[in-house]
Amino acid sequence: MPDEYLAIAGDYVEMFTVLFHDRDVTIVPFEAYNGQLPETPLDSDGYVISGSRASVCEDEQWIRDLEEFIRASVEASVPIFGVCFGLQVMATALGGSVEKFPGGWGVGVHEMTVESPRSWMHDSSNPVSLIMSHEDQITRLPARASVLGSSDHCENYLVEFTPIHIGIQGHPEFGVPFAEAIYGDRPEQLGELAGPALASLGKRTDSSRVVDWILTVFGSR
Repeated sequence: MPDEYLAIAGDYVEMFTVLFHDRDVTIVPFEAYNGQLPETPLDSDGYVISGSRASVCEDEQWIRDLEEFIRASVEASVPIFGVCFGLQVMATALGGSVEKFPGGWGVGVHEMTVESPRSWMHDSSNPVSLIMSHEDQITRLPARASVLGSSDHCENYLVEFTPIHIGIQGHPEFGVPFAEAIYGDRPEQLGELAGPALASLGKRTDSSRVVDWILTVFGSR
């Protein structure tokens, strides 16, 4: 995480700590991009794979190692919930494809429609709104994966790889100041998308509902 963002919201560990602050959760961070992974998937009750400045499409050894860890977790039946990059790396680990989306960046608050509710969704009412920041998207799902929800911009928004291995494209951990900062730093990349994205940040989001989903998936192991 660049230093200029740390002063706004901290790193991903701090953002997820805030997200889960009122839940009975112990967060143990692993920096996969620095080669840090658990010795075995059984070291924790479940894993959240966060977003990243990296693209899953990059040929980096730490990404390949993370994909191997995901496959081992699926084999061991240890839950994973992936967020943005986390969703995408779960897809590539399990045989799907991710590419830069020709429709451009997904930024601002987007609404997702739940199309295939699951039992861990105590509240599956529509829409589900989250802050977005992604250029890549899943373009081919792995075998046996199911799309549970889609948005106008992202067809594969909420994906079930197995009943306890789920990924979502939106960012429940992002706050408005952090989103404003990253959008403001990308004027050339976002172009005419920047204005509407910033304006949308006044909308309500459903981060707390997604936290409920994550913890229910972890508890269903």
